[in-house]
Amino acid sequence: MSKKLLMAAADAASAAAKEEHIQIPLRNWIDGEDADKSSAAASSESQLIFDVSKSRSDENINIRRSKESIIRKVTVAYGIVELLVRCQDNNVALDDDAKIGTDNFAVCVCKKKKRSSSSWTDVRGVTMISSGLSLSIEEPSYLSCLFEDDDDEGGEKDGRQMGRYLEVELDAANKTDCCDNGSADNDEMSKHRCHYLLAKLFYELFTQEEFRDDNYPIGDDYDEPVHKKAKKASLSEREGGVVVSNNYGSDLFSISARMQQLSVPASICRMVQNLLESVSESGAVDAYKTLGEVGKDLHLLLLDPDRFLFDHEEGESPDSMQLLYRKEKLYGRDKEETLITDTFCRVTRGKSEAFFIGGFSGSGKSMLVDTLRVRVKNVGGYVIKHKFDAISQDRPLSGVISAVNQLCLKIKDRLTSQRLAALSKKLKDDFGADIVLLARMLPNVCALSPEFSSLAGEVEDGNTSDKMNARSVSFTLLRFVRLVSSPKRPIMLFLDDLQWADDTALDVVHTFLSDTMGSCVFFVGTYRDNEVQIGHAIFDLLQKLETSNVPTTKSSLTGLDRGDLNKMVSDALGLYPRICKSLSDIVFQKTKGNPFFVLEFIQSLQSRGLLQYDSCQKRWVWSADTIRAEEITDNVLHLLSTKLNQLSNEIQLLLKVMACFGTCTNESVIGYLSESPEYAGVRNGLEGAISEGFVELNAEGSFKFVHDKVREAAYNLTPDRDKKQLH
Repeated sequence: MSKKLLMAAADAASAAAKEEHIQIPLRNWIDGEDADKSSAAASSESQLIFDVSKSRSDENINIRRSKESIIRKVTVAYGIVELLVRCQDNNVALDDDAKIGTDNFAVCVCKKKKRSSSSWTDVRGVTMISSGLSLSIEEPSYLSCLFEDDDDEGGEKDGRQMGRYLEVELDAANKTDCCDNGSADNDEMSKHRCHYLLAKLFYELFTQEEFRDDNYPIGDDYDEPVHKKAKKASLSEREGGVVVSNNYGSDLFSISARMQQLSVPASICRMVQNLLESVSESGAVDAYKTLGEVGKDLHLLLLDPDRFLFDHEEGESPDSMQLLYRKEKLYGRDKEETLITDTFCRVTRGKSEAFFIGGFSGSGKSMLVDTLRVRVKNVGGYVIKHKFDAISQDRPLSGVISAVNQLCLKIKDRLTSQRLAALSKKLKDDFGADIVLLARMLPNVCALSPEFSSLAGEVEDGNTSDKMNARSVSFTLLRFVRLVSSPKRPIMLFLDDLQWADDTALDVVHTFLSDTMGSCVFFVGTYRDNEVQIGHAIFDLLQKLETSNVPTTKSSLTGLDRGDLNKMVSDALGLYPRICKSLSDIVFQKTKGNPFFVLEFIQSLQSRGLLQYDSCQKRWVWSADTIRAEEITDNVLHLLSTKLNQLSNEIQLLLKVMACFGTCTNESVIGYLSESPEYAGVRNGLEGAISEGFVELNAEGSFKFVHDKVREAAYNLTPDRDKKQLH
């Protein structure tokens, strides 16, 4: 943790210690929340009359405050559930209905605030009055300092996400004497009653209406249209639906419908629904089994409310709804992430090391390496990368040279003018007349100093590194790396897809790592371990590194386990993980947990209508039986090929052209081809390919496929005669 973050955490902890807290009966607290909301709405309406130009801004403020109120209520709900769980753990009987009622709880809030209305971080704890049990709700200080309540003068926030990672702790005074010798008899009946009472409490918490015990918590003037009841009844037959027929019949529908009518988020309506379903004897699919499950769901709502708690914007049609993929998130690789981080930390002490990552295509090897980029940059280091491919094997050293050439520009951007001058002097002193040779090999060296700019002409007129032998290239690069790397400025050299590298390129890697004269390099190599055979250059490099006593770590990525895959599916659908299990089990069977294949498979379900967004339930729905009965390929290339064949001719042309140019295609190539009649559509095709998510712009300004498998599928669609022409 950085010093700045530690200081911020200390300040946050100190501020928390000085806060004055007060206890408010839960019913009074709910009334206060409702009053604040009504006051804000009335204020907005009055201002609208006099100042129409401010209406949009006021509306945004009211939406924000409404969300803050919901988060405060979810925080209270979370505290109540965690308190009930600890009651069970400490043998506090919950057989009395009054114990799980609105009048038996109090909310601990922060008294001192900068403005009269509440903040979404206000709730500090919950107390059960009858038992005297109290629970504190806290955000770790090192996290809370990142979410400081910093409003502007108008009270409008900066729009950041209102996510919180909360921890709960039973107050010390309650830990030794919280047992009321409750009976353990009739546990199942007690659990059902507990779930029912909790659903009742939640209904009152989020609607400010009384939950009537005849299961009709609706006003006399509320009568749901018959066609809606019929639609919901048909939806309940789906396995992915909210309600499976139970003893409460349409009463459960009325409860959920009334809550939605009062603008309660669908995620909360679903929670109340599932609590009531657990009382039924019909074994509803999504019914809660334990209070612990309720607590986990509430914690998830607080952790990522934009994804799991709040409804999508009104007015979006079901066909326009998009899955909420977290393509930047690395699932199920905590162990490997720790391993590669620890290895890099050792390198910063001055000893070069190597880290090899094997795994199938799409297993997340590159994403694992990318998790280290920020850490390398934070310690002052540099990350350089090259991706090998099957097409560009005629110039084996060009990839490594290109990566080191990138390093020159990174150094120029990072160092001050004084440090650049000192480095330039070191380069001149060490290389002498050979500085021209270095500039021929690494043209970007000329950008490090005005003195080197005169070398540019000599570089253009002179011979290139192609005319140098491999040993000379390797030694010249090593001399440069020695001068620019150090424990304070380590270099991470990332070479991707080593299965297509040869011994010439990997010999340069060995030269870097085995150097004992000052270079500080962390080498990371990834490869498809199912595509390399004994005798491949990778194994020769491993043997040489062992002989040279270079510390080497090997890791292999397999498919995600069922739990991690379920988290991935849950994030994409914005649904509680327990509800997604039936779908994620099918996805696991088809994809064997390969992360890239998982995303493509879910997209194929959506495109075929097997995964649909239901605007009535405000969630994604599916039928597990229907998906199992469908003949869906378990080959990711086939899925991608099918998808590419459905694209426009211009996009297909662009993808086929790019596939023949390797991993990256420069803008100049696109411009040149677009001038010819045969390839005139590649410019429009590029825009379409980016929009469809098949191509992206990389840091170097060229265009690349989002994944190797996309390029492979596009290459397979290209006729052989076109491949020869483009190559």
